[in-house]
Amino acid sequence: MKPRNEYSNLACGHPSCGSSVTQNAINLGRREFLKDALAATAGFAGVGALGSCAVPVTQDAKLVDTIITNARIATLGRGQPTASAIAIRGDSIAAVGAMADLQGLQGANTQLIDAGGRTIVPGLVDAHTHFIRGGLTYSMEVRWDGVPTLAEGLERMRAQARRTPPPHWVQVIGGWTWAQFAEGRFPTLPEINAATGDTPAMVMHLYDRLWINRAGLRALGWTKDTPNPFGGAIERDASGNPTGLLVATTGLVALVGAWLRIPRLSPEDQMLSTRHFMREHNRLGVTSVIDAGGGGQNYPDDYQAIAKLAADKQMTLRIAYQLFAQGSGKELENYQAWSKLVAAGQGDDWYRMTGAGEYIAWTAGDVTNFAKDFSRPPPQMEAQFGAVARFLAQSRWPFRQHTSFDVTAQRVLGVLEQVNREIPLAGLRWGLDHCETLQPRTLERVARLGGSINIQNRMSLDGEAFVRKYGAASAADAPPIARIREMGIPLACGTDGNRATSYNPWIGVHWLVSGRTLGGAKLQGERNLLDRSEALRMYTANGAWMSGEENRKGTLEAGKLADLVILSADYFTIPEEEIKGLESVLTLVGGKIVHGAGPYSRLAPPLPPVAQDWLPVRDYGRYYKRAALDAPKVAAALREPGIVADAEVWGQGCGCGAV
Repeated sequence: MKPRNEYSNLACGHPSCGSSVTQNAINLGRREFLKDALAATAGFAGVGALGSCAVPVTQDAKLVDTIITNARIATLGRGQPTASAIAIRGDSIAAVGAMADLQGLQGANTQLIDAGGRTIVPGLVDAHTHFIRGGLTYSMEVRWDGVPTLAEGLERMRAQARRTPPPHWVQVIGGWTWAQFAEGRFPTLPEINAATGDTPAMVMHLYDRLWINRAGLRALGWTKDTPNPFGGAIERDASGNPTGLLVATTGLVALVGAWLRIPRLSPEDQMLSTRHFMREHNRLGVTSVIDAGGGGQNYPDDYQAIAKLAADKQMTLRIAYQLFAQGSGKELENYQAWSKLVAAGQGDDWYRMTGAGEYIAWTAGDVTNFAKDFSRPPPQMEAQFGAVARFLAQSRWPFRQHTSFDVTAQRVLGVLEQVNREIPLAGLRWGLDHCETLQPRTLERVARLGGSINIQNRMSLDGEAFVRKYGAASAADAPPIARIREMGIPLACGTDGNRATSYNPWIGVHWLVSGRTLGGAKLQGERNLLDRSEALRMYTANGAWMSGEENRKGTLEAGKLADLVILSADYFTIPEEEIKGLESVLTLVGGKIVHGAGPYSRLAPPLPPVAQDWLPVRDYGRYYKRAALDAPKVAAALREPGIVADAEVWGQGCGCGAV
């Protein structure tokens, strides 16, 4: 399916202009979810033909704080899909339309921002990630996300090893795939040992394997007598000694267990690390995430840093978090204890608990290594999963369960069908995550129970392993996006960052549009590809629905939170391959600027520097591929305080984003 980019066919969707799009209630039911999404994107291929109608402004309307003008705005709203200006009052959108319609809201103290003809989209919502856990260690990690060659990745490790003090490690913890490298292969243990020497080092690839150098093996105390950890296998040489390779066999627990033994930063440094991770998300246009918890992420202990930042109003990213059961066989005890500490929905627009997941029972999960044989859930799964599901349903906690494989989903649904007979699930936003191999009959069961599906772009990093194991036909429907949408099942997409995949959502958008992996393999079938508007909704409005916040965010409409992004290039017209390199040049969350680059760099608040000179975030803490901005011209562009006029840089009214 080719993206629709013919701007000349666009028309305003506002009722006063004769659009057939109705103003449906925002609080959608499951069956209305897809219809609303399709109505909002029907005929919308870009934002070249700007609608001139706006939300009516009364004579006594309060003046606004900010107006962004000269823009190509994709609102993704039902009534008005395009606009050229947006007005912000406090933390919310006051009006959208043309500047002529908004001038009555402008006062002497209104900040004017000239978008220079660039494209504005709603702030991205990552519907499934592990931000809270990732933020605690982000500043310590050497990121390989987007690095084009293995040689450069190893050089990053070499440079970091020279400056990392004891007892700390060099860490490359997920977010990359061998297929992204020009060399087209994994690193070898001799290469890792040569690069890192006597500094302990760990390199994790997705959730299928990790390498530990010789110094790391000594630090962990692994010898020929060390048994295989649960869910993993230690590779050994001819004498039985560990080589340094640990492979996941049935799940992620073995890899997580090894990683948890690496020394951590102080609580203060973990908060600072989290702030830097927020700013990196803002740089990529992310304004909200749904945090899916994670192995080793205990509540409330491992949530203290993010809770403190929220209490101190230092958030630049909205977080809806779920609680992930930690003890296999003790999941019910976890949730019973947590229910005494926090209630579903507790919090505010910045930090809110929204339910349970992505594992509510460990026995109901399935393999995280596509290269390994699938192992079916054990016989005790139904009893354990059922006990937890009943408790959550009684407590009216929304919940999600990781199910990559159809066999797992069938058994999970069998339990939920029984629970539903006892305690109706109607109105409870529950669902399944990942769902790469769900079959039509299984999807029908999800639909009948009122469930939703949250997919991730793991196939864009691990698709080559999947196709070798399960074949091209299965890979073409992994996941079955077209069938899910046809059945009207609510559907959103997340990154699953930052271990299993990269935290960069534009990789996922690229995958939804192109069906290609980072290695260039075209695996997804044409029927499952989305046009660019539909793909963008998967990371905006649909993500907001997943956390029950569709009334507050996900589209750029009057009354909603002013979370928006000015993009580095026009998403709707650039070549498909360039989608992966998109960034934000200006990000607003709640009407406040949280990131600025190029002509907007002076508008962004400063970020506190990391305390230790050795931390790799200083040099290796960003996704590799990013737009290059002309710093000398940028400085010349900012001529008046509070007003951005950058015609001399990119040309007034040009939306191509060339830099």
